[in-house]
Amino acid sequence: MFISECVSLILVCVCSDAMTTLDKDTFFPKPGTHGNYAVLTGKVHTPPPFKIVDIVYGPREKVENQEMIWWQMSVRAESDNKMPLFMIRALTTHDPLSSAEQMPQFHRYLLYIPETEETLEYRNVNTGKALLPVWKDFHQYFVPRRAKGSYVQKGLPETLEYMGHVLTLHFPGKNIPWGDWDDAKVLELDPELLVGTGRNFKDSEGHRLPQEPERQNYDYIKFVEEDYKTMIDAGINLFTISPDQQEFIIDEPVFYIRQPEGDPSLRFPADLYRSNYLGSVMFMDEPAIIMVGDENIHKDLMYFSDAAAVLKKRVKERYYCGSNYSAFKLETSLKNMGVNLGDMRLEQYDYPAWETLYDMAFYEVEAEVNGVVHEGRYQLKPFDEAVAKWADTPRQHTTEELLRYHFAFLRGGARAFDKYWGTSIYGQCDPDISPEAIKLAYDMGARYIWFWTSDHEHHMPWPEQLELVKTLRKHESENPRQSINGPKKELDTAIVIPYGYFLSLGNLWWVRSLDEEGKSEASQRYDKIMQRSIKAIHNAMDRGDDFDILVDDGREIQGYRRIIYINHDE
Repeated sequence: MFISECVSLILVCVCSDAMTTLDKDTFFPKPGTHGNYAVLTGKVHTPPPFKIVDIVYGPREKVENQEMIWWQMSVRAESDNKMPLFMIRALTTHDPLSSAEQMPQFHRYLLYIPETEETLEYRNVNTGKALLPVWKDFHQYFVPRRAKGSYVQKGLPETLEYMGHVLTLHFPGKNIPWGDWDDAKVLELDPELLVGTGRNFKDSEGHRLPQEPERQNYDYIKFVEEDYKTMIDAGINLFTISPDQQEFIIDEPVFYIRQPEGDPSLRFPADLYRSNYLGSVMFMDEPAIIMVGDENIHKDLMYFSDAAAVLKKRVKERYYCGSNYSAFKLETSLKNMGVNLGDMRLEQYDYPAWETLYDMAFYEVEAEVNGVVHEGRYQLKPFDEAVAKWADTPRQHTTEELLRYHFAFLRGGARAFDKYWGTSIYGQCDPDISPEAIKLAYDMGARYIWFWTSDHEHHMPWPEQLELVKTLRKHESENPRQSINGPKKELDTAIVIPYGYFLSLGNLWWVRSLDEEGKSEASQRYDKIMQRSIKAIHNAMDRGDDFDILVDDGREIQGYRRIIYINHDE
C-alpha cells in the first residue's frame, strides 16, 4: 500500500529551504517539505498521549479558480514506531502552519487508520466539500497551529500547538514522495437531516401491544449486522451504538454515537478524526419536564419568569457539567480513562434537547443547546379540547394545523438563534398523523426526525419506524429542499409573546402565582396572553400563513413579512 511506503520514507529527511511563492500574499511550502515534531506535554507530571507528529506538504491544486495546497499529518505513539496511530490528508485554502489566526478552509478531508486498515474520505452531500469532525474549535485544537513567538526554520515553524500540547521541530526535510490514496472509501454524509432513534435495540414482537386494560412492555433485542443493513437501506442515518456494534456502521455513510469505554474502546486520538462520530451524547433529556417535576422547584416557583430563568440556568449547568447529557461528557470520560488532553477542551456542542414541553423551546436554545426535538404524541381530539379553553369559538383543527401549531414554537426558537429543531414520533402519536408529521417537519426545515424506542406505550415498534423512514425518504426525493444552513427563507408571520412567558396548553399547577379561579392578577394577565395568542394563531391559519411563535427578547426580529406582538395590556 502506498501509504505505508510514505510513512517509512518520512523517517529519513534532508534539510532544505522549503518555501515557494504563489503570489505576493500567499506562501506555500514546496511539495515534499517535511517537518518532524516531538510532543511536549501540556499537563504537569504526565507524559504526552503520543510522541511524534509529522507534517508533509503535497502538490497544489486549483479549485474554483483558487490555489489550494495538499498536506498530510501523521501521529505516532512512539518515536521508533514506523506505523502511525492515524494519518489525515487535506486540501485546504491555506497552509495550516502559517499562522495561528488564519484558519484554513477545507475542500477535501481524508483519514487513514493503519490498525483497522481504513482509508476514508468524508464529504458533505449538500456541498460536495469536506465534512469535518463535529468538535467545537476543531481548527484550534485538531489542526496544528503556529505558536505565538515561534521562528521559522527551513519554512517550518519551530513551535506548534496541537491537541492541548506543544510540538517542537526536531528536523525539517524535503523530497518526501506524494502519492494518491486511490483506495479511499468516500462517505457522502448528510448532517442536515438526522434520522434515527436513541436506542441500539428493537422490539422482538414486530407489532403493537395493547396497553389496556393493563400496560405491557415489549421484549427488546440488540441490533445485529443484518438489522443495520435494513435500517441504512430504509434511510436511517443516525445510530446510538454499543462498542461491539460499531463494526457494522463505522465505515458507512451514517453518523453514530457511542461511549469511549468498552470493547473495543475508543481509539484516541484516531477515532476523534472520524467525521461521522458525533460523540457520546445524543441529546439533553427533557430539561423543562425535569424542572417541573423537581420538588426543589415547583413548591416555591411563583412566576412564569421564574420558570424561564431557572430553565436557562439548568440547561447551561447541564451543558457544562461534564456528566450525563453534557457537551463535555466525552472529555470527562477520556480523562477518567487516563487520556492526557493538556489544555484542550473537547466540546461536543452540536446536540439538541429532547423535550415534551415544546412551548419552552425558545428558552432552551437561548440557553445553550444547539436545537430542540419535540416528543410527538400528536392527536387531534385532545388538542382541540385544550385549545378550546382559550379560543373565542371551538375549532376542529386539521392535521396540518395541529402540526404547524407545535412546529411554530420549535422552528421559531431555532430560527431566532440560528439553531436546529425537529420532532420525534412516539407510540402515542395517531398513526394517521405520523407520516404527515415527518413530511411537514421536513418541509418546514427540521433537522431531526427521530423515534422513541422503549417504555410501554411510548414505544414506536421497529417495523413502523422503518415504514415512516421510507415515507420520509420518498418525500425527500420528490421534494428536495434548500440547505437549512443557507440564507433563511422569509416567512409570512411571527407571533411574538412577552419575554418570560410561554404558551402552555397543559396544567400550570406549578406556577404558584396562578389560581384555579383565574382571579389573581397573574392569572388575568396570562389569560389575556393566551387568548390573544390563540386568536392570532387561528387568524394566521385562516390566512394560510407559514408562521412561527417567538419570544420578545429585545432583539430586532427579521425574516418575517408580518410581526404580531402579543401583550396583556388593554
